[in-house]
Amino acid sequence: MRPVRSHPLFLVPALMATMTCASLAGCTATATPSAAHPAAPSPSPHPASSPRPTGRPGSPGNPLLLSCGEESFPEPPVPQQPQPGDLAIGPLFIVNGKRLATASPAGYGDHGSYKIPIIVTMGSTVTLTIAAPARGQVMIDNPYAHLAGVRDLAAATYRSCSHIAGFFAQGFAFTHGQTRGCVPLDVRIGHQPQVHHVTLSLFAGSCLSRALPAQPPLPPQAPTGPLPGQPGQRRAWRVQRPSTVSWT
Repeated sequence: MRPVRSHPLFLVPALMATMTCASLAGCTATATPSAAHPAAPSPSPHPASSPRPTGRPGSPGNPLLLSCGEESFPEPPVPQQPQPGDLAIGPLFIVNGKRLATASPAGYGDHGSYKIPIIVTMGSTVTLTIAAPARGQVMIDNPYAHLAGVRDLAAATYRSCSHIAGFFAQGFAFTHGQTRGCVPLDVRIGHQPQVHHVTLSLFAGSCLSRALPAQPPLPPQAPTGPLPGQPGQRRAWRVQRPSTVSWT
């Protein structure tokens, strides 16, 4: 079901410039259906690859499948090349992922739960998995996983639309009270056998090794004040069917 692209989404301010996550705070993501297309399917707990899934939905052996119906579509469309500061692994762009190490967590969420959208280039498929050292300490936080009844999401396969450029509204959440950490990720592109190992620093400075688990909170730092577009209030996902995602 193709959304009406006249409705602004919460990534609009960031995508008009450098896709900085600091500009995402306090904005709204909305996608509305068009009567000319059938309804988008619900997220599936089955992976995009051919092997039979093993384990619970959302586990490394059975990634949650998120496809075109779970994307959001801003106007203008999201870029299909990584922007300055993005962490790119093939067709997967973690928005502003390179800048998160030294960013202020207040611009992305609170209480160890942070909104960090990803872009998968049009027509591509990527599987993102929390690597073993951090599994159980941090999870992928996706609103459609909540709708599907999947908790502690450790792995998801993202299959983007082939005819329109969008992004997946989601983030990461620590599960044991941490607010900062080095999060090792395993990334598989399509059906390729190669697995790319990367480490995403969530406000924890430089991460020297992908084997580092999520770390306990760092000592308090001097306040720097809110960045532009950061009202400072607590934010949460709100999802309504079909294909309506809000971030408040």
